[in-house]
Amino acid sequence: MMLSRVLFVSIVCAFAAGCGSDSNPSGPAPATPAVEGTWTGEYVVASCTDPTGLGLCAAYSPVGAVLPVRLGLSQTGQQLTGNLVLGVFIIPITGTINAAGRMVLTGSASGLLQGQQTTATIVNWDTVVTGSNMTGGWRNTFAISGVSGSPFFDSTIRLLTKMG
Repeated sequence: MMLSRVLFVSIVCAFAAGCGSDSNPSGPAPATPAVEGTWTGEYVVASCTDPTGLGLCAAYSPVGAVLPVRLGLSQTGQQLTGNLVLGVFIIPITGTINAAGRMVLTGSASGLLQGQQTTATIVNWDTVVTGSNMTGGWRNTFAISGVSGSPFFDSTIRLLTKMG
């Protein structure tokens, strides 16, 4: 009789919610920050490497240069899409944001740079959103048609603020 009662309680617990344990002990999951909108500001070129010999770092991205950045985002839950404007490049981006505000983005676009067909690619975008401000940085690489080597620069956000 005791064995059947223990078996019965075990089966009921297996199918019942709870049974003495809280399935969500820390409460509801934190909300994902709302980042949809236009972000504008400035970034600093932290480093620049140009194995092509074309002098792109000196011409376009000298270390220490403060340059404008604009990021337009659409958001569905944690999924992000939009456009990143860096100089002559308007780069379509996709990515995610988690509940802690960590944003990861990637994207690429092609255009002319010094008369050469060039693809600019955003890699290692790793930023954190706190309220209407964003901190962090990214790497931008360039693939230039007919040129060996890929220049890249690492950037750090100086100020990036959500506008409305």
